[in-house]
Amino acid sequence: METDTLKTALEEAGLTGQQADAYLTLLELGPSPVVRIAEHSSVSSSRIYDVVRALEEQGFVETIERDRLHTRPREPMDVLDRLRNKSEILADAADEIEDRWEQPDPMESRVSVLKRKETILRRTAEAISRAEIAIELAVTPSQLRELRSTIETAIEERDVLVQISVYDAGDADVPVPDGVLEIRRCPIPGPFLAIIDRLYVFFSPNVHADEPYGVTIGDEILSFILHWYFLTCLWAQNEPIHVSSNHPPTYVSVEGFVHDVSPLFFDSAEITVRIIGHDTTTGELLEVTGSLAHITSNGQFAPNHRPTYTELAGQVTLFLDTEDGLYTIGGWGALVEDVEAEVLRIEGIEFPPL
Repeated sequence: METDTLKTALEEAGLTGQQADAYLTLLELGPSPVVRIAEHSSVSSSRIYDVVRALEEQGFVETIERDRLHTRPREPMDVLDRLRNKSEILADAADEIEDRWEQPDPMESRVSVLKRKETILRRTAEAISRAEIAIELAVTPSQLRELRSTIETAIEERDVLVQISVYDAGDADVPVPDGVLEIRRCPIPGPFLAIIDRLYVFFSPNVHADEPYGVTIGDEILSFILHWYFLTCLWAQNEPIHVSSNHPPTYVSVEGFVHDVSPLFFDSAEITVRIIGHDTTTGELLEVTGSLAHITSNGQFAPNHRPTYTELAGQVTLFLDTEDGLYTIGGWGALVEDVEAEVLRIEGIEFPPL
């Protein structure tokens, strides 16, 4: 490395130009009288003593009182550590700036690849802060702690529904954000996954990745595919460790609702449901409440037992008997039903008298 480049590096590490010049001169000369350093550097003799004292205070040199003031370089371990730490900080900053500059907002792009896990977590927090409806989240306990306050704010300010699967073998302290709908324990490690408002997805491997990376998605079809991965692999088979006592039974997917209520429905229970969703013709937000009249899966009446998620993987339709007539309720991406449901709340369950 050329001397000018090395001098620039020392200046980046916190030295002034004169201090860097004096230090490099000392390294070339070896232990020397201070006045000799002035003779072989750009530092004037009137300034050299102040420059050397400043280098001594910063740990670069030490001085020796003889007939004239001498100085010598100190063992450079502290200097090397300082330079390497500075280099790491600058490299990290460069990577982060590159991520922030190159990667478009997931709200404006279909798919983006990020180079750093820290960035995917930051992007997730930003999206959670704008969430309006629901969040499905698969995280480690430490990731959940980092996102906790943002999640709690979304719940408190906008009543966002949050379901969380935590990768934990049972020996970790799992934080429980205030107001979260449900938390389940996933004993097998898996990827970081956040699905927000059915449209935005944030993904990053937690383990078994050759190098760190993250993916952001702003696409309803791809989000739906990852929703099914979350539902079947990270949620359905896992043990609940927290269920909110402040909500009636609440679902953010028709499939989850049908999976749980089918045994009750086919035991002749009258189930009153409140649906919040969108009119599939106009796109307008609407809310309907009524009694569950029928359930069909792929055009056929659902079996009179608890259906598997495989059986519910196609078109699932609820028929809701309301004061305004019969409504058909579809799930994510509904086209032919009257309503695309986003939130399903069970308002009441009544069994016929024996």
